[in-house]
Amino acid sequence: MTMKAETAKTPNPFAEAFAALAPVRAASPYGRVQEDAFATFERLGLPTVRDEAWRYTNLAPLTKRPFRPATADGLMAANLQSGIAFFDESATTRMVFVNGAFQAALSNLSGLPAGVEIRRLDGPAPLPEADASSFRALNLAFLSDGVTIRVARGRAVAAPIGLFFVTAPTDDDRMTHPRVIIELDEAAIATVVEIHTVLCDEEGRFGAHPYLTNTVTDVRLGQGANLTHIKVQTEGTAAYHIADLRVDIGRGAVFTGHAHTLGGQLSRQDIHARFLDEGGECRLYGLQALRGQQLADTHVTVDHAVPNSTSEILYKGIFDEQAHGVFDGRVIVGHGAQQTNAVTTNKNLLLSEKARVDTKPQLEIFADDVKCGHGATVGQLDEDEIFYLRSRGLTLADARRLLTFGFAREVSEKLPVPSLKVRLDGALAKRVESSQSASGDCVL
Repeated sequence: MTMKAETAKTPNPFAEAFAALAPVRAASPYGRVQEDAFATFERLGLPTVRDEAWRYTNLAPLTKRPFRPATADGLMAANLQSGIAFFDESATTRMVFVNGAFQAALSNLSGLPAGVEIRRLDGPAPLPEADASSFRALNLAFLSDGVTIRVARGRAVAAPIGLFFVTAPTDDDRMTHPRVIIELDEAAIATVVEIHTVLCDEEGRFGAHPYLTNTVTDVRLGQGANLTHIKVQTEGTAAYHIADLRVDIGRGAVFTGHAHTLGGQLSRQDIHARFLDEGGECRLYGLQALRGQQLADTHVTVDHAVPNSTSEILYKGIFDEQAHGVFDGRVIVGHGAQQTNAVTTNKNLLLSEKARVDTKPQLEIFADDVKCGHGATVGQLDEDEIFYLRSRGLTLADARRLLTFGFAREVSEKLPVPSLKVRLDGALAKRVESSQSASGDCVL
């Protein structure tokens, strides 16, 4: 039996929810686009562990959940205000979505300079065949709201633009499908922060019901543009978080991506960056800090299709209890892509005997004048270093905490948003200490 036939047999847990939205699509000018997208999703099916790219990520639990689109019905802005952890620098440059719905009362764009346009999506665009994948098609089929950011030629946005996607508790299984489009024209500069999180109570609890966040972000950088994109994922421990980021890098443009994953029961991040012209740079930094039975699966592809481009990938993972981390970093140097400089590094720290990591950095080189390298490590805290710190008066817990922070610092110190960095350091501290005491769902 072929793999395609196996995939086709996978139950479709979203058909009933999609059918229920038929009246909404009938009244929408984009209904046909969404019908086509769902047909693509049905044709592709959910990935299974038989697919090489998903061999460590079992999506079978998704087929058993009756997910329905989340709504913000009954949620009060005043209650939401106190439950969302905003970071200081986004006070006048933020958009907030709760359960997939835009919250004008919580958003503030008064600090944006001229030449910067931020607006909600007008509607879904047709899915190009080259972009066809199960979850991108599903995102388009259920898309109800999202953001377009466009920075005009030569403009610079000093303050980071904050995009907050928050899930609030419901009494059943819900899903949201955010979409973000970021376009920087020639020589434009901006920082965009995506935060995907939960609304928690005073005890740091979210609720018992699983939920799905399936997010898509598309980035296009013009000549000489410079974008810093930061993604922080602190979903609840019952969450399934699927994310797809695609970046097109123009001539001499620079893309710097930061991805911090602390939440979710199952988290999958796909990043695909490609150089469209010479002189571009792509730098990707990531940190995964998991515990319990969490799984985080990151797949990165950087496509050097043109000469004279540079990429750096640095991902680190910290895994405790029975957590499982997956990293797959693929760098492609195409025919004729001379003077390519690319390095991939993945380092992982296991804090327990049952924690697990599967790492696979890859290089595919079809040019001869290049400078490329890759490497991966998996290890535990050094007993000699722990002994040294304890001999200087530190407790065992303090010594472990200090060494763990030192391991993460190489990535965390690169964050260019000070208040967010402080908050993430605190979240990491909570995560490291969680093995010694009970903790709630909220880590940020």
